[in-house]
Amino acid sequence: MPEKPVILETQKLSKTYRLGNEDVRALRDVDLKIRENDYAVILGASGSGKSTLMHILGFMDTPTSGKIIFDGADVSRISSNKRAWYRSNRIGFVFQTFNLLPRLSVLKNVMLPFSYSREKIENPEGRAREALEKVGMLHRQNHVPNQLSGGERQRVSIARALVNRPRVIFADEPTGALDVKNVKKVLELFDELVRGGQTIVMVTHDLGVANCAHRIIRMSDGAIIEDALTQKGMAAQ
Repeated sequence: MPEKPVILETQKLSKTYRLGNEDVRALRDVDLKIRENDYAVILGASGSGKSTLMHILGFMDTPTSGKIIFDGADVSRISSNKRAWYRSNRIGFVFQTFNLLPRLSVLKNVMLPFSYSREKIENPEGRAREALEKVGMLHRQNHVPNQLSGGERQRVSIARALVNRPRVIFADEPTGALDVKNVKKVLELFDELVRGGQTIVMVTHDLGVANCAHRIIRMSDGAIIEDALTQKGMAAQ
């Protein structure tokens, strides 16, 4: 079977922060490829570099050195406006704490990414309802976040990440604020999205969650120390 196209690639990616009188290397020469329909987890302890890598891949930060290639284009040094365009039009983000606006309805929260897009969106409400239907939350479209359980709020945040039909969904500890029952539901939803062709990159420190993905990228001290398929990933090939 031929390999799937590469969506996202890093080459010798490094990030250094200045803290007081010291330089802290958060990333060290990271080489990584994310292919279409990957379900990859970036796994590591606090301080391993996984969140820094996620923020750079998600156009929230820029590297100190090295390259990032997205859909064949070098995006390593693009402007803040262009990074915002990619966030609005090419990727989706799911956060641990949901980041829903409390006074907006579920439907309006899911439509928020369209507010930041400079492109004309045809039928934005229809797109938002389509995304809510995918995550099983269309029946709650007129509720506000505090009327929902934690698991339901995370499903709404996943719908918001899906609404711009992203090339990649980045999920930053998406199960960290959930109980066991809702963790299972969110991971089942990710499985369903991957079966439908979605590409997902998730950050976690939880090995049990990581083993639900197809691929585990282990990080330590700012570097990738292992990149391997899980049993689930080998079965899916």
